Amino acid sequence: MINRILKGYQIVDKIKDGSVGTVWRAINSKNQVFALKQISEKNAARSDKVKQFKKEASLQLKLQQRHIIRVFEYVDVKPQPFFSMEYFDSENLKYAMWYLPERVYKAEFYILRQLAEALGYIHSLDIIHKDLKPENVLVAANSEIRLIDFSLAQTKWDRFLQFGKRVEGTPLYMAPEQIRGERCDPRTDIYSFGATMYELLTKRPPFLGTTEKSLLDKHLKEPPRPMRTWVKTLAPELDNLVLKMLSKKPEDRFPDMTAVNYELSKWEKKDTQIRLRQVEPGNAANRPNVKR
Repeated sequence: MINRILKGYQIVDKIKDGSVGTVWRAINSKNQVFALKQISEKNAARSDKVKQFKKEASLQLKLQQRHIIRVFEYVDVKPQPFFSMEYFDSENLKYAMWYLPERVYKAEFYILRQLAEALGYIHSLDIIHKDLKPENVLVAANSEIRLIDFSLAQTKWDRFLQFGKRVEGTPLYMAPEQIRGERCDPRTDIYSFGATMYELLTKRPPFLGTTEKSLLDKHLKEPPRPMRTWVKTLAPELDNLVLKMLSKKPEDRFPDMTAVNYELSKWEKKDTQIRLRQVEPGNAANRPNVKR
C-alpha cells in the first residue's frame, strides 16, 4: 500500500492496524497530511460491517469540537472504502501516560479536562462513545488531546431502537450496565472515564483478571481498590472522585460530564506538592517497551 494513491491521497506509511481496519498516513496533491481509516478486506466483505463503518464516518463528520479528531470525507471506493481524518502527531494515552513527567506539570488534569469537554460535547448531542479507553485518546507532545474511534458510538435513536441485549466494548473499561447488555447513557461513558482516570493516576486499570469472565465479574460485583493502595501520595479526595465515577449503579455516579469537569478544574488549579506521577516500583515492569 505504501506510495499507492487512493482517490487523490498518496499513502506514506502505516499508523496502526485495528479491529475495524488500518489507519494510514497520507498526503494530497498540496502536500497536506491526513490520516486515512480504511476498512479491512475481511470487514469489507460483510455488508453489516461496511454499514457500521459508514455510520462511524457520518457521525464524526458532524462533530466539530477541538478535542475530537476531525473527519473530512467518506470515500466509497471498492473494494475497501475509507474516510479521511485530521492527522494528529501523537501517541495514545496508554503509552503516553508513562512519559508525562517529560511534558508539562499537572499534565494529567489538563488531559482529563480536555477529555471531559469532548465527552460533554457529544453527550449534549445525545451521543455516547461506548469505548472510552486510553488507547482511544491521542496525546500530543504539548499534552493536547484528540478523542478517536467512534465505531461503537450510539445516538439517542440507536438506543431507542435497540432490541435485546447488546454487549460491546473493551472489558477493562466497561460499565456494569454495558456488560449486561442493557441500554446505556452518558453515565456509561462516565464509568469508563473513571476507569481511564484511575489508570492514568496509578498506571494500572481498576480491575485485572486472568480471564475475560473474571474481569467482567469484578466490574459487576467488586468495589475497586482505592487508588492510594497503589500510590500512597494521592489525596483521599481524589479517590472519592474516581470511586464515585466507578459506582456500580449509574444513579450513584455524577449526573453528567459538566459535574465531572467542575471537580477536575479544582485539581488542575491546585498548587499541591502531591506527586501524582509517583508509582510503586513493582509497576515499572508494566511500562511499555516502545522506542520513541
